[in-house]
Amino acid sequence: MRNKKVTDTLPDSVVIENFDKFLKDNGKRRTPERSMILESALEFSRQFTVEDLVEALSNKNFIVSKATIYNTVLLLVEAGVFRQFSVENRSHFERADNVSFIHLMCEHCGKVKLVKDTNFMAYMNARRFPAFTTSYYNFTVYGVCNDCARKIKQAKRKRISDKKVK
Repeated sequence: MRNKKVTDTLPDSVVIENFDKFLKDNGKRRTPERSMILESALEFSRQFTVEDLVEALSNKNFIVSKATIYNTVLLLVEAGVFRQFSVENRSHFERADNVSFIHLMCEHCGKVKLVKDTNFMAYMNARRFPAFTTSYYNFTVYGVCNDCARKIKQAKRKRISDKKVK
């Protein structure tokens, strides 16, 4: 069987419809809290944590408990809307249909940047693995972001200049 083709994300309206169908099929209610949490989560163009979502909802003056947010995000993972992954023992979430990116993770500050690499995507789409059908791939490159590299370089210069002064 051929590997699944990597595509860009679905329109938000389709994601919301799919989640509504999941809720109905599983005998769960669509509450205002679940709707607002989903809509706020869809606004992230990158991965996010529950804390990021708490802040986003707070900025909209929508008060909901962290437990409700976490439980709803787990429900969204169960529904296949988002995918959960761990970075330095912290749960991060991203759209499940957002498979066309590579994660660049800074080892100093933990910031994760998503980048598109069409050559890598074409390579992965063409790969076949014996007795295995690929659903998606998650590729993380570890290193140092420009901000941290600049800070490290400045700190090094400062240490050198401090030694010269002494």
